[in-house]
Amino acid sequence: MPATAPAPANGARRPVLPDPDEARRIPTRLWQRVVLAALSRSARSIQRMPRARAMRIGATLGRLAFRLSKRHRRQAERNLRLVFGDAMDRAERAAFIERVFVHFGKTLVDFLRAPALLGPSDLENLISACEGFDEHVRPAIERGVGLVCLTGHIGNWELLARWMGTRGVPLSVVARDPKDPALADYVRKLRASNGVTTLTKGTSARELLRILRRGGGIALLPDQNSADVFVPFFGVPTGTVAGPASLALHTRVPLLFAACVREPDDRYRLIFLPPIDTTPSENGSGGDVARVMTEVNRALESVIRRYPDQWLWLHGRWRASFEDKHRHHWPDDLDFEAFARRWRG
Repeated sequence: MPATAPAPANGARRPVLPDPDEARRIPTRLWQRVVLAALSRSARSIQRMPRARAMRIGATLGRLAFRLSKRHRRQAERNLRLVFGDAMDRAERAAFIERVFVHFGKTLVDFLRAPALLGPSDLENLISACEGFDEHVRPAIERGVGLVCLTGHIGNWELLARWMGTRGVPLSVVARDPKDPALADYVRKLRASNGVTTLTKGTSARELLRILRRGGGIALLPDQNSADVFVPFFGVPTGTVAGPASLALHTRVPLLFAACVREPDDRYRLIFLPPIDTTPSENGSGGDVARVMTEVNRALESVIRRYPDQWLWLHGRWRASFEDKHRHHWPDDLDFEAFARRWRG
């Protein structure tokens, strides 16, 4: 709420002073309101048109965003320098980043088209192959103890959640709400049309435990910048959330990594990797959390290397890694300054 100064003795009202935090949020909210207006106007026509045409529109949107979003281009550039070094020159990085934008333009369009997928057969037409579901997920379901499904901002994670719901694994997705309440409500309704329940990031552990006790599934995307625990990711000690590991270690429910990635024909391949071992060890909870999240990062990295231009390179994933206060997390055999120069440019 805005702060109001006390009224002076003569009874005159002083002006209301804006809350600085609220003022900082206004530009983002205004931008998100513009995005909402554009999405709500275009969604219905996108849902009605043939998907091939919708994918062309998504690609065009991606290329437009690539040209307009200098900040995200810079972030992707520094991430690619860090991971691939001299293996990519500047022109190759630019072409790669444009492909990333194109992919996410198409993914946005597919998200808007969710209400057009009226039945399981419509959804199945988008799936070209499935790896590991029967081997890794079905046994976990049969245990009836719930499931923690991890994925990343790669491919089409929204479609992954919907597909799993059609296979008897209803997922509650933990996600950060947009700052604009109207856009947050719009996104929630689109997810609900997918049969997916959205839980706001920061949802209490009690609610998550309640879902798991009912035999439900929770979907988490643990590939955002954090400083909970520093474990390897593309060879760099990377600030990583600890919550997924802590939850699985506490509940002993199956924890596995999955992804829904785009194929050249714009259909999707589903990938389900083997469950990650969450058996507590003698190293204590801190060591177990680091071990489990190391395996999570390794799983995500393996999928990114197969489909490199479908991950969200536009995010500051390694921001915490190069803060001076976190240098002590770097082992002696890694040159912090050399990596930092590569990342900062």
